[in-house]
Amino acid sequence: MVQQVPGDAGARTGVGVAASDPDSHLRARLEARTRDILERPRAEPDPERAEQEKVVVRECRYLLRLLSTRRRSEGEMRQRLAEREVPGALVHEVIARIDRAGLLDDAAFAAEWVRQRRELRALGDEALRRELERKRVSPAHIEAALAAGADDEEERCRELVRSRIAETDRRRLRAERDGAHRRRLSRRLDALLTRKGYPGDLAVQVISSELREAARS
Repeated sequence: MVQQVPGDAGARTGVGVAASDPDSHLRARLEARTRDILERPRAEPDPERAEQEKVVVRECRYLLRLLSTRRRSEGEMRQRLAEREVPGALVHEVIARIDRAGLLDDAAFAAEWVRQRRELRALGDEALRRELERKRVSPAHIEAALAAGADDEEERCRELVRSRIAETDRRRLRAERDGAHRRRLSRRLDALLTRKGYPGDLAVQVISSELREAARS
């Protein structure tokens, strides 16, 4: 008589294997959850939200085109969007995306603006401050940018005055006795320095000393 080994029938038929598998219940739950997700009716897209996203993408591209030519301040970009009549909430989202992309840096903008305008237009600090204020840069960023090279303002002022004293002016200054040409030239130079944003006391000092030197040279 052959002795039957307990569990042989279950082993031959597979009965009891699944019950002994500790992961079977978890897999069954995951499969049921997957079917539920796949078979769940999808929500209809929100037309309003889709239209807002189109506007945000379009305006981001517009700002990227502006930034491809030079740096821009946050305030300047906000002003451009306002001029394009972009709603305020969407302006906030557009600027936030530009910021997350690492393209918004008012400190770097102010520093570059000051450096270039000093080199190309010989502007004084007061004129530079007014320009950056119009571009809505914060006072802290403005002062930090102006602090770089602030000690050289007098020399920049002198170089500007010297560049506007022609050789004919030098000859007339040496030759005249009544000082009429000196006074006319002084007024013209003072108006120039005022437009360029140099302080009045510095302008008077520089013009006086440079005209004296021009009359001797």
